[in-house]
Amino acid sequence: MHEKTAVKSVPLRRRLFYLAAAGILPIALMSGLALLALFEQQRAQAARSGLEIARALSIAIDADIQSSLSALQVLANSTLLDSDDVSGFERALARTMPQQQNWRAALLLDPAGVPVVHTGGREGAPPPQVVERESFERVLREGRPLVGFLARGQGGDWAVPLRVPVVREGRVRYVLTAAVKASSIADIVRRQRLPEAWVVTVIDGKGQRIVRLPRQEEMIGTPASATLMQLMASPQSEGMGITETTEGMRVYTAYARAALPGWSVALGVPESAVLAGARRSLATYGAGILLSILVGALVALFIARSINRPIALLRGAAQAVGRGEPPDPPAMDIREIRDVAEALVAASAERAQGEAERDELLRREQAARATAEAANRAKDEFLAMLGHELRNPMSAISNAATLLLHPGLGDDGRRKAAHIIARQVGHLTRLTDDLLDAGRAIMGKIVLQRRPVNLAQVASQALATLKGAGRTSRHQLVESYNAAWIDADPVRIDQVIANLVINAVKYTPPGGNIRVSVGQHGEKAMLTVADDGIGLEPELAARVFDLFVQGDRDLDRALGGLGIGLTLVRRLAELHDGTASVTSAGTDQGSEFRVVFPAIEAPDLTQPLPQPVRSFARRDILVVEDNPDARETLQRLLELAGHAVRTAGDGAAGLQAALTQHPEVALIDIGLPLMDGYEVARRIRAAEAGTGRHALLIAVTGYGLPEDRERALAAGFDAHVVKPVDSQALEELLASTAFGQAAE
Repeated sequence: MHEKTAVKSVPLRRRLFYLAAAGILPIALMSGLALLALFEQQRAQAARSGLEIARALSIAIDADIQSSLSALQVLANSTLLDSDDVSGFERALARTMPQQQNWRAALLLDPAGVPVVHTGGREGAPPPQVVERESFERVLREGRPLVGFLARGQGGDWAVPLRVPVVREGRVRYVLTAAVKASSIADIVRRQRLPEAWVVTVIDGKGQRIVRLPRQEEMIGTPASATLMQLMASPQSEGMGITETTEGMRVYTAYARAALPGWSVALGVPESAVLAGARRSLATYGAGILLSILVGALVALFIARSINRPIALLRGAAQAVGRGEPPDPPAMDIREIRDVAEALVAASAERAQGEAERDELLRREQAARATAEAANRAKDEFLAMLGHELRNPMSAISNAATLLLHPGLGDDGRRKAAHIIARQVGHLTRLTDDLLDAGRAIMGKIVLQRRPVNLAQVASQALATLKGAGRTSRHQLVESYNAAWIDADPVRIDQVIANLVINAVKYTPPGGNIRVSVGQHGEKAMLTVADDGIGLEPELAARVFDLFVQGDRDLDRALGGLGIGLTLVRRLAELHDGTASVTSAGTDQGSEFRVVFPAIEAPDLTQPLPQPVRSFARRDILVVEDNPDARETLQRLLELAGHAVRTAGDGAAGLQAALTQHPEVALIDIGLPLMDGYEVARRIRAAEAGTGRHALLIAVTGYGLPEDRERALAAGFDAHVVKPVDSQALEELLASTAFGQAAE
């Protein structure tokens, strides 16, 4: 059993707040995306600005260093050094120093690193030594100007050596060096007047900070931060990224490599500076969102209060509908609430109508159930009756067969036993035919052979047959016939009349009256069969034409029956475009059955119908039957009638006999072993082709539906006979001289 899931209730004002929030959220989302785009734009702008400034600083520092190198190269080319006029060169160098404010000192060194000329030193101080020998030795090896690495001199000042070789006669005679003050390079950066929070770093080829603003004095000569070096590890000449300063501050960094070998300029913009504008926008945006939510909540509360009262009234109206009372919905200017109120009124009306329909459906269901139960009982009664009706004739046949085998039975007794068997077989045949006819009628498979028929004449002949069979001997028959012509199958009309009369005999006590009348009433031909028997209750009269339905009778069931005769009557009447009905005043008041057909004009009867010419002759017959008893008895009957008979027990033997002995007639069972009767017939016809022979082939089978007959004729049979074979009908068929008529 499934438990109902509890649903949490939510106030209307909260739902309305959700609605307001749902309206605000898309705007908030779009604003957030816009802020994100603004942030990205500001970050990209900061990076681009930093890169442009770093590039400009790199160019300015390159220009300053190149200016110093040019001055050194002019001095290195002096003619004073051609003649080793050291004193004159020292004076020339001293004249140059005031013009180079960024030089800490200038030296002329011999290849051993011993100063030959030295400017900028203190009086009495020892001559300076080569502090940064790596670039000095490279100049000696390569013979070209070089920019050295940052180093601290003997006086404690930081400087960068610029070295130019003095080449004479193909060898480096001296190395002219100018120590450029690191502070002068820092001054170049300061002249850009960058924000104090920005971080500017100039590093040499070894990664040492030449300039690091702010905190120049503390940071000079120290290695650049690891994140900056990692960013500049790329071989590209410039780039951008996020790094972390020595102080642990995140900065958006742009760097540009200088033309000087290994030098780079990096500019870092603090993340806080980049995001300051975005934070201001975010604060404004957040305040707007909060204000919108507050306004939405107030509006939702106001609207909820204006809706809750009519909703409460609607709840009362809905509860009234639940109690089955007419609702009293509120009158509101809100269209949706008014629609709900109208829907409640309509639901109340529909509920009342639904309850009425439900009661009607319940009544119909009970009636249908009663009908189904009655049909089920009728089926059970039919099965019981079928067993009774089959056992009675089989018991008689069994007893008669036993008598025939008794040695003390005389000829008269044998004849009586044979008549009993024949009579009971006829009874079984009629039962079988009734069942088959009822099935074919219900399935619509009866094929009518219509022609103009005088209903009065057919009724008279049917009554005569019943009288001759003794079926009406215990009752008084009153017959009234007036000509009434219909377009019908006379055999089926005979069935209708016989079933109605036999039904009246069954339910009328001995000595009772049965009235049969035929007449034409306007455009209708009417057959009436009435009796003064046990009558019908209204409930039984309503379904008396249903299959297997029968009235109550004594246990002796002297006249038998399966309860299908009236069903066949109604169906055959409908197949003839007619109707069947019954009326009864009640128990012991008798019944009256009427069958009405469309009437037609009487035909011209001046031309006599041709009579078939019959010739009884001895035939050469082949019987193909796999049942030994049926084969032997049929052979004996035909031989007693004067025919020459041969037999075969299966399809292959029958075909062999037919092809070798050429019988005049072949009676062939359909359900044969080895080869069925249809195949036997087809092969016989194929063998006869072109020979001029044409044996009369008769299908003898238990399959009696119209499609069975059509299949037999299509296989090559001339006629189709249903078991048990009527000996008289078979003799007439064998006597026919026109075999084409046999198949009709």
